[in-house]
This record gives sequence, structure tokens and C-alpha cells, in this order.
Amino acid sequence: MVYFKDDLNNKNKIDILPMIDIIFSILAFLIISSLYLTRVETVSVELPKASNSITQNKKFINISIDKDGNLFLNKNRIKLQDIKDKVVNLTNENKNLVVLNADKNVSHGYVISVLDVLKSIDGLKLAISTKSLD
Repeated sequence: MVYFKDDLNNKNKIDILPMIDIIFSILAFLIISSLYLTRVETVSVELPKASNSITQNKKFINISIDKDGNLFLNKNRIKLQDIKDKVVNLTNENKNLVVLNADKNVSHGYVISVLDVLKSIDGLKLAISTKSLD
């Protein structure tokens, strides 16, 4: 068999630079797309800060009051007089915690009115959401 002189000097090699470029492109795509996968079930409110904030990992019912005083139950707008019936329908043995997210600029009296209605429901646990000082 006849070999050319150029073939004897050239060794086979694999160029991995294009493969590295593709891997970094895929990695960048996955990182950027994962930022949009977070599921937030709250209305945008500016929470007050507290030094003793604790993160809650249980399943809970979310009630939010925005800066205009609008009341939301799991992102659905409701009226104050309807809150008791709707929360009772959502509660069960696994989901009896209600977290209240009230904007820091909402009237204290309105927040107390919502808490008063929620306290009238038997077996319901209440929590008020805050931001940590960090």
C-alpha cells in the first residue's frame, strides 16, 4: 500500500473547541430559561421588614393586600365580605395555614379587619409575611 508523505506526518486529532462552544451555549440557555421557571403566587406588595422573619415551607393559602387596598386570595381579587366563605372552602387538614401579605403602606385598620374575619374561622392558623432585615 502506498502512503503519501503528508499522510505520515499528520496525526489524527479531534478539535474540541467547537464542542466546548456548544456546551457553553446549552448551559447558558438552561441557566437563563430556569430563571423564568419560578412560580410566584403572590400579588406584588412591598412587605414591611422584621428582624425575626422565618421562612415557611408548608402549603398555605395566600391572602394579599396591595397598596391600593385591593384584597386577593391566591392572586384572585375578592371582597372582604366574601373572604370567610372562600377560605373555608380552601382549607383542609393539609392546608390550614393562611399567610397574609399586606403592603407596608396599607392602613393598619384594614389589615386588622381582614385578620378579624380570618380569626373567626375555627382551626385556622395565621401568619403575617414580612421581609427580613438582611
